Amino acid sequence: MREMVLNHASVFAPESDREVVSAWLRDLARGMAKLVQERVVQSSIRMTRWYDGTPCLPDYSLWQAVDGLRVNGLRDEYLFLTKLSAKIPLLSEVGEDIEDRFLFCEERRLPGRDGEPLVFCAIADGVVVGFPSSPEWDRDRVVVDFSELLPDETIEPTSEEVDQLTRSAHAGVICNRHRARLHASSDDPASLWENRGAAFPYLSFGPGVQDNLRGFAHLLPAIVGKLVDLDGSARDWRERGGPAPVWRTKVTPESQPLMDNPKLREARRFPSNRGTRELFEWHARFGGNGRIHLRFDPRTREVEIGYIGRHLPL
Repeated sequence: MREMVLNHASVFAPESDREVVSAWLRDLARGMAKLVQERVVQSSIRMTRWYDGTPCLPDYSLWQAVDGLRVNGLRDEYLFLTKLSAKIPLLSEVGEDIEDRFLFCEERRLPGRDGEPLVFCAIADGVVVGFPSSPEWDRDRVVVDFSELLPDETIEPTSEEVDQLTRSAHAGVICNRHRARLHASSDDPASLWENRGAAFPYLSFGPGVQDNLRGFAHLLPAIVGKLVDLDGSARDWRERGGPAPVWRTKVTPESQPLMDNPKLREARRFPSNRGTRELFEWHARFGGNGRIHLRFDPRTREVEIGYIGRHLPL
């Protein structure tokens, strides 16, 4: 199940006042409770620091704001927030693949600790939660721009759009997106493969993907989320035309030195739906170390998935 991660940068709103902060927090708690109730997220929250170390105003901490809910008689909201399981530090109890990738990434607009929750959500399929303290935070999706140090020691800029809850109204939108993903995956790799044509009508799949999916049942929602984005990109391409798709998620080719290496290039060839082995050079990412390798044909505007699995050899 997905996790909520506190965006500390959005919570600090020095130009606000205590009344506004209290209203934001009350509304946020109600939205978070809906996500928990609908089983979109765990009843927990990841943070880089505890409530009392998170300022909302120069002289007013998040813990004071939480306690203010109790003082003002907002018992349900107060109890919900105080009963959440807090995961501090941010990487507490995460898998090695997520931790390893996280340590080589940095948010470009919010370097340092403030950007860490956003990067975590981008690579671990989390839900950002916080206050609508600026236009960037006052929406149900946020773009995370970060740099990643790759195994070949090159630095790659990456952008990912992640779910964001800062108002209770965002909860319904996020729940609907989440249900669509679960409907497509059915939490079962076999069902996903069987229903791929209906779930992703603008993508085609090489036969090897069926076996690939069996090893990633625990990451199926994240994979489906990426496939939804790729399917939307393929649909747009067929409708609008152009030499290549305009990707809704980060899709990049392999580096030229890698492609010049015959052995590594061959490792990117997979069976296609036409019965031939084709080069699937382009890839999108999921989880800590996952890759979706694909190819696209400008003549037919076909986007085909050839491989879903761990990072291929470098």
